[in-house]
Amino acid sequence: MSTQSARDSSIAKNGSEPKYSRREMVERAAAMVPMLRERAAECEKLRQVPKQTVADFMAAEFHRISQPVPYGGIGLDMDSVYECAAQLGRGCGSSGWMGSFWPLHNWMMGLWPKQAQDEYWADSLDVLSSTASATVNCRIEPAKGGVRLTGKWNFASGIDHAAWVQLIITGPDKADMILVPKKDFRIDDNWHVLGLCGSGSKGLSVDDVFIPEHRICHGAQFMTGTTAGSELYGSAFYKLPIFSFIGYSLAAPIIGMAQGVVDLFEQQMQGRRDGQTGVPVIEQPMMQVRLAESSAEVDAVRLLMLRDLRHLREYGEAGGQIPIAERARMRRDISFAVRTSVRAANRLFEGAGAHAIYQGSPIQRLVRDINAASHSLAITWDVPAENYGRVRWGLPPNTWQL
Repeated sequence: MSTQSARDSSIAKNGSEPKYSRREMVERAAAMVPMLRERAAECEKLRQVPKQTVADFMAAEFHRISQPVPYGGIGLDMDSVYECAAQLGRGCGSSGWMGSFWPLHNWMMGLWPKQAQDEYWADSLDVLSSTASATVNCRIEPAKGGVRLTGKWNFASGIDHAAWVQLIITGPDKADMILVPKKDFRIDDNWHVLGLCGSGSKGLSVDDVFIPEHRICHGAQFMTGTTAGSELYGSAFYKLPIFSFIGYSLAAPIIGMAQGVVDLFEQQMQGRRDGQTGVPVIEQPMMQVRLAESSAEVDAVRLLMLRDLRHLREYGEAGGQIPIAERARMRRDISFAVRTSVRAANRLFEGAGAHAIYQGSPIQRLVRDINAASHSLAITWDVPAENYGRVRWGLPPNTWQL
């Protein structure tokens, strides 16, 4: 057995080997890139991932990568999800985004009490769900055995295909999650955006719905790695503070999108000539340098992600305690990967010529997707960079999300 396979098998429940290896799942994702590229325009027009792509993802079992094994999961973990998402993002930014989020959401279900997990997978082991974290307004009232919830949220990626939604209720110094079935929420179609259109990250509303206590996951648990999942399952990532790694759910497909731009730029520049000099574009030093610099940046941040994921697994296997300096560094790395991917993609778009501005150009679509995705507050540069500097110099962080 290879070192990789041994590492994969260590996270399956009761020591059993995963149904598929991490390498096999990554290869499945890479094989889908041409198909996703062909469907990218349709995905954007629909403003949601096409049903056929959802079916293809289901057939490939991407949604089950990190799903708890007793509920049909294949026995891998979140690091495998991110490697697959980075491949899927090369073909279609929105599909790669959901190729990261749908398995993340099924992994997140392992955080809840077992009663909630039983409800979630009661009708099928092939369930998709969404999350929504941007609260427009929210009212929670105590009720016998739970709470009553009313409110509106934005940015519920993949909500059109979701049977459940995991609502994130944030406060000044904490966050709780509430699980709501499809019958109890209404989709607000407000997703009219410049990029990542096919993620279908629409708004939703909940009107005076009863939420039983077992469908509430308290921040004190998932922020410290002490949820039900840490006791029920062998996953290293259930033992970790969630904010130490969840940002890679956004960064991984963005890295993939940037790689997609590199791939397309390298391919499309061949055979072109400079309109002013007649010189083949690939013979121009400035174009060679653009390709070299952007491809090196994307390679570098992918390797940075893989290093962090390896370290996260090691911390989880050792009990889940991550020093604050390491958590600050990983948050820095996530935001740096996004920032660098944006820069790499934009550099190539600037050199891609006038043909790249047409709506049918896959380069411009990926560049718009990358720039749109990078606007998520969870992965912007300033706060993680500041806190890395603060922690390194012995100052307390100014955010609780580490």
